[in-house]
Amino acid sequence: MQNSKREDQSWLKLLVILNFITLLGLLTIMGESGDMADMNLDNPETILKLKILQGVSSILIFIVPAVMFASFWTNAKINYLGVKANASAKIVFIGATGMLMALPLINWFAGINEKMQLPASMSAIERWMQESEAKAEVLTKAFTAGTTVDVLIVNLIVVALIAAVSEEFFFRGILQKVLAECFKNKHIAVWTAAIVFSAFHMQFYGFLPRMLMGAYLGYLFLWSGSIWVSIAAHFINNGMAVYLLWLQNKGVIRADLDKMGSDENEWVSVVISLIMVVSSLI
Repeated sequence: MQNSKREDQSWLKLLVILNFITLLGLLTIMGESGDMADMNLDNPETILKLKILQGVSSILIFIVPAVMFASFWTNAKINYLGVKANASAKIVFIGATGMLMALPLINWFAGINEKMQLPASMSAIERWMQESEAKAEVLTKAFTAGTTVDVLIVNLIVVALIAAVSEEFFFRGILQKVLAECFKNKHIAVWTAAIVFSAFHMQFYGFLPRMLMGAYLGYLFLWSGSIWVSIAAHFINNGMAVYLLWLQNKGVIRADLDKMGSDENEWVSVVISLIMVVSSLI
């Protein structure tokens, strides 16, 4: 009786999760109101402190709540997150490779998203979105600046690994599974979680490609049953971006190499990318 009662609380679980996400979003918006000009982003020590703060925040905001949620509010306990589900190296490799092959397709959708224009009546919202995007770009450039190996390692840990683990635990391991319990439809759960995942980042000119990436990660988790498969793919996506930017800083590769697929004349690479992504899911 107690177990069934706990599982009947799916909608209450969803309400709590969505309220938590909304609160985090509001706090993020309030935090953006600060003037970044007060921060010396050219100072390596300042950037290192910001990276440490981001890493610790990701753990406290996503990983800790996800683990506590699973441990105290589900019958499966920590296994609810899919951390104990076995996944073969082959499945992990295919999922991660599919994410890597998705780069041209993601860039193509990003190009479409960047052309988005809101009606004149929503000019204030559009201006806020543009300002938010500009601030995110400044921070991203500051975080990924540098050519030393230690900078690369720190970025791979904070921007790639911690971000992948924390976001997959929360958005796939918790939110997606609760949505599936509520709607009794796994596809609705995957796409709704992907939309929330993308919206939470508050970078609306990258909303579409991030949503599609979230859906891909969601299906990896759904069909493998292991959170480590989606974590591996997420890490590859973030890690490759970090590594390419590091190589650009060193002058090893062209600055536009990570934009493959965004040009209108590169439709062949986009089609091949789509085929590879679908094949990896199959």
